Amino acid sequence: MERTKDSEFTKRVDVAEPVARTALNSGRTASNLNAYEPHQTPTTAPTDRRDIATRGDILTLVETFYTKAFADETIGLIFTEVAHMDLPRHMPIMADFWQTVLFKAGLYSRNALKIHFDIHAKEALTLEHFNRWLQLWTNTVDELFAGEKAEMAKVQAHLIAGSLHRRVTGRPASQYSTISMRPQQTRQDQPGQAPEAG
Repeated sequence: MERTKDSEFTKRVDVAEPVARTALNSGRTASNLNAYEPHQTPTTAPTDRRDIATRGDILTLVETFYTKAFADETIGLIFTEVAHMDLPRHMPIMADFWQTVLFKAGLYSRNALKIHFDIHAKEALTLEHFNRWLQLWTNTVDELFAGEKAEMAKVQAHLIAGSLHRRVTGRPASQYSTISMRPQQTRQDQPGQAPEAG
């Protein structure tokens, strides 16, 4: 699959996996992190849920989440009318992003901050938008999965939402995520296989 560059430089969000792991090891969960103030949501899924382990799991998560987000009264129009997202085209991109976040796969090479700045220039992204995105994401993770990677997906979402909100509104950037230059990598695993963890 050929990838396009969003700008003259290909950038990737350098996610805060060590911060998330520290938060998880210290008993901090997505709901008590307080790095970002989301709506109150459940922090664990029923015990019959398994952890996120494969690209197929990630695709299930992002497809379920974006189906809800596109239909949502608060944020749906941001995706459909402002960003004009094509859901089938967007899913592999978001799967690459979350596979990079959760498994250090190095597949996501877009400039996520620039994308959100461009959207914000068309329609102001507010705290309400980020809170709703976070609430839908957390609820979707909890509905589908439970385990270390599921918790990491929620913790990372809190950090990402907080950082993006601060940056697009001109507030100081978060200490937990940065944008750095990274070489583009290609997907080595096949859909349904577990991505390499290191």
